[in-house]
Amino acid sequence: MIIDSHVHIGVFGRYDMKPEYVIDSMERYGIDYSLLSPITGVEFGQEHTPLPDDWPYDQQTANIEAIAFARENDGKIGILPWCRPNAEGFTDEFARLIDESGRYIKGLKFHPYHSMLPVTAPQIEPYLSFAAEKGLPVEVHSSNDEFSQPRFVYEVAKAHPSINFIMVHMGLITDNNEAIELIGSLPNLYGDTTWVNPESGLKLMKKYGAHKLLFGTDNPIDGPDTYAHPFYKVYMGEFREWVSHDDYELLMHGNAERIFDI
Repeated sequence: MIIDSHVHIGVFGRYDMKPEYVIDSMERYGIDYSLLSPITGVEFGQEHTPLPDDWPYDQQTANIEAIAFARENDGKIGILPWCRPNAEGFTDEFARLIDESGRYIKGLKFHPYHSMLPVTAPQIEPYLSFAAEKGLPVEVHSSNDEFSQPRFVYEVAKAHPSINFIMVHMGLITDNNEAIELIGSLPNLYGDTTWVNPESGLKLMKKYGAHKLLFGTDNPIDGPDTYAHPFYKVYMGEFREWVSHDDYELLMHGNAERIFDI
């Protein structure tokens, strides 16, 4: 079994992540379940440019569309609603959507770069209080830009020990070493494999345990064959020879099942 813990739908800028690409790629590459968030929930564009005046999505619209996709593909898709803390913030309407969507909701998603807010910002706190109340894990984009530093994810995870946090990318465009040490230092902080060199993934698993890493890809950010990227070919292939059978099963599905209650 394979669970991809980091998947998107939506068209935005150069990204064309059609829903049919997700289902097609899952079928062709043997992915059993995808945890998905709608990229249409972005608050700022690449280079932090404002969204077009006619941008048709707000927090509710983007997530309602994603939830509908999950309903259409029952048993294959779980949703991590995309949060817009800068433009809109936590609302009663958002909370009702999560409550009414039941088992399709598996956590929350923050993208500090596209919100221009670190996850430590006070605007994030109402979402985190809600996540703690509902027992929802939280995925957070991490990179080397001013808003997405791995240490910010560490700080918020340390401040909210009852919430499981996934530091996606483990510090994108870095050597991953800082992220590995931060992830290893807290019981409620995990990494994922999205654009992470398999050697870094192996280092985290060997040093801090196989329970600390989830398989994730950003599918279908590079189109229907995102899984053909050399990193993912290793994780889905020869990586199973690098670790024990039990550890490989944790990486590819067991950790996601436990953390996201799948």
